[in-house]
Amino acid sequence: MDRKTLFREAFLEKIGTSPSENVPLSALSSFGIGGPADLFFEARTEGELEKAVALAVVEEYPFYVIGGGNNVLFDDAGYRGLLIRNRLEGIVGEEGRIRVLSGTGLPAILREALSAGLSGLEFLAGIPGTVGGAVYGNAGAYGWSIGDVLETATLLCPGGERQTMTREALRFGYRDSALKQGGGGIVLDAVLSCSPGDTQTSEAKIHDILEKRRTKHPPLGTACAGSYFKNSCSATGERIMAGQLLEQAGARGLAVGDAAVYEKHCNFIINKGNAGSRDVLLLAEELKERVYRKFGVRLEEEVIHLRADASGQ
Repeated sequence: MDRKTLFREAFLEKIGTSPSENVPLSALSSFGIGGPADLFFEARTEGELEKAVALAVVEEYPFYVIGGGNNVLFDDAGYRGLLIRNRLEGIVGEEGRIRVLSGTGLPAILREALSAGLSGLEFLAGIPGTVGGAVYGNAGAYGWSIGDVLETATLLCPGGERQTMTREALRFGYRDSALKQGGGGIVLDAVLSCSPGDTQTSEAKIHDILEKRRTKHPPLGTACAGSYFKNSCSATGERIMAGQLLEQAGARGLAVGDAAVYEKHCNFIINKGNAGSRDVLLLAEELKERVYRKFGVRLEEEVIHLRADASGQ
């Protein structure tokens, strides 16, 4: 038997169910791009996630854990290993904070905060994805990031043990964290701090944020992965908007195949129908080169390209 078949049988024995085979990653991605994954499994409990990861580690079988698939570019060749989708969902309100399982969608967290009369999470409005992915990449908008409101996160470490990490230990930076820098560990849950607030005031803030997004971001349902590049930083520490650099460098209207720069905001690459990862990567390189030639600034990707041979979170 080949290695995939042997691992699939071991998976069935240890976890009690078999992972699916040759699942098209395009169906799991907001970009609508990606070839087949050799094996795919949705973990709906912490026990399932722990067992699946432990087995892959012991068997030295490549694996990768995703959340909502909103900030990732899957490869045209798919994925040569076990792709695990984190579906750990649940929210528990506590005094002045919310404890959230890592596969919970950010919109659900915001709804819970509103129903509980809590404020401080309004900046999450309109951001897709799960809390696990948000912690991993320190997602945020309009001057706030999830690292600003996170108290602790429980991680599943590479050795199989659990560890509770504080905000300081996770070393959050702009769209960055110790986890993203290879610090190891898969987020199991997070505790987010809130404060008592007025529901009407919070709803007004959310409405304002969503309206700003509506005027600049691609419409809901557009095949893309959010802002493609991180904003840059000047020598004086001032944030420079990647979209402005791209527009001034002549990015508007550029396309490679069906991968195109969004007409209203140059920091979005959209899939107009049949784009592949190669189209997106070629277009992204052209955009980076134009900005570097004009401004001497090297843009850094915010979207993660998951290569077919990648391993680990």
